[in-house]
Amino acid sequence: MNNKNTKLRPKNITRLFLGIISIFILIITYSCENETSSLGKELLPQSDKINYNYDTSFTFTGHVFEGEPIYTSDLTNYSLGILNDDYFGNFKGEYVGQFLPFIYDDTIVYYSIDSANLYLDIDSIYGDALNNISFNLFELITEIDDDGEYMSNTDISTYYDPVFKISSNSSFCGDTLVKIPLVYDFINKLTSVDTSVYTDMESFTSVFNGIAIIPEASDPSGGVLFTNMASSDTKIVLYYNDSLMYTYKLPTGADYSKGNGFAKYTYDYSSSIANDYLTNPESENDDLLFLQGINGISTKISLSNINSWLQDDSTYSILNAELIIPVFKDDNFELFYPPKSLFLDYNENDSTLINIQDSEEKIFDGYYNEEKGYYRFFISKHLTKILNGNVEDPSLYLNIFYKSYFPHRVIFQSSENIKLNVTYTKH
Repeated sequence: MNNKNTKLRPKNITRLFLGIISIFILIITYSCENETSSLGKELLPQSDKINYNYDTSFTFTGHVFEGEPIYTSDLTNYSLGILNDDYFGNFKGEYVGQFLPFIYDDTIVYYSIDSANLYLDIDSIYGDALNNISFNLFELITEIDDDGEYMSNTDISTYYDPVFKISSNSSFCGDTLVKIPLVYDFINKLTSVDTSVYTDMESFTSVFNGIAIIPEASDPSGGVLFTNMASSDTKIVLYYNDSLMYTYKLPTGADYSKGNGFAKYTYDYSSSIANDYLTNPESENDDLLFLQGINGISTKISLSNINSWLQDDSTYSILNAELIIPVFKDDNFELFYPPKSLFLDYNENDSTLINIQDSEEKIFDGYYNEEKGYYRFFISKHLTKILNGNVEDPSLYLNIFYKSYFPHRVIFQSSENIKLNVTYTKH
């Protein structure tokens, strides 16, 4: 009988050892993966556990109201034109301003003027202004008060007489400049004066009060130009001796004394769809909400079921609060495009609206999402203040950035269409 002795070589011993270690590690790993959720479970007191809640039950009511007049003296930008809108009614932007010689030079009275134009620099266009809007100029019969603080509801019609029209047909130079030729009678008046008129501002303004720029719509829809009065391209130019020019500026408050220019903004909602909502009592919920720039229609939304969250003495910590307000697209949506971004105010007391604290955060958002058709706001800090009783009025007022300058408009879907998605803890 042959006995066969099996010997383990050092190489085989190493392989066996590594195999046993690998199996042991796999067993430990598998056990940890399956027991992680209960690891230390008995060591954590029930009172120390944090329960996160997700809620979408907040409901809203909406209300629209007319905006208040705004200050328009000596601004850099003005919205001039006419809009006719089924939903928002009629808007008209007019301007009066004092023009002054860029350089006082009395030799201008000796030259024979070939022509003269007023040029207005255009920053942007709203509606179809290039095809539907023209502008007329009138000499002012009343001087502008240097110390006046003019509001958007100031009656411009008292400053000029329609008989004293000083322009012919306006035209556009591309989409960045309006050209308005001056009639010869007014050109002659500018230069048929004593040389002393062109020695200083006081002498010049004693003879010339300024001009009114009044829009006229050739098509019902109209359009608005966002003009830049401080631009070097906004000016009155007299042309003489074929190639020479004499320039007047339409000054702003940064350049000259206060009160040298202002605008009147007029709204007429009487035949608009929005008028049906403006006349609703505040207690009635509006299914559509309207928001407009300058001093147009304003809107607010209110948390209608907030009392159910304030019934006990609990303290809330809001981890995330995502407010979504969908946009209603009417037939003129592409022509009267919505504002790029919005912000939110709240009523600190009976008369003061201030920005909510979240608007200072980068995460706030507020931009219009074209793909999804809504505005989104992250308002966790403000909602925390409401739920913890630090804000009395749970209403939010929607506002447009640069509202004082441009008549942007947007329509919102209200009521159950407004969503507030909240993640919070309660303790």
